[in-house]
Amino acid sequence: MIGFYPYRVHMANEPEGKVAFHIPMVYEHAAPPSWEYRVLTVEPPEKALPDEDTLNELGKGGWIMAGLLDERMSGKGRFVHYYFVRQALQ
Repeated sequence: MIGFYPYRVHMANEPEGKVAFHIPMVYEHAAPPSWEYRVLTVEPPEKALPDEDTLNELGKGGWIMAGLLDERMSGKGRFVHYYFVRQALQ
């Protein structure tokens, strides 16, 4: 009698006739995902920083904030850049 025992190691004390088969893992070749990016640039105090509603709208569109660059911290700029990413809609 032959049986299938997934993820089971064949042991020496198994009853005769029973064989544990290895069930192979199958990998499917899939193309790597493509991404799209969006940059929201704000110049405070000319324009207010994004509020909750603006960020919620971006989130509903599938955008995830990936980073933020505040040029004011270096003293070499006056803009705040918000970087967003989402998987490309195909």
